Amino acid sequence: MYLGLLFLLLTATLASAAYGPPRWTVGLTVVSFVAAGLVYFHHASDSLPLSF
Repeated sequence: MYLGLLFLLLTATLASAAYGPPRWTVGLTVVSFVAAGLVYFHHASDSLPLSF
């Protein structure tokens, strides 16, 4: 679900870059980078179970 929300956030960022004010674009870009970093660290911190 959060990957879908991240996709929508990135889509809104691209739409803002094309049609919106630069101030909104910078803000959405910062929020997008932070959200992508949080998703990465969420997956990177999961321990992988060993199956042998």
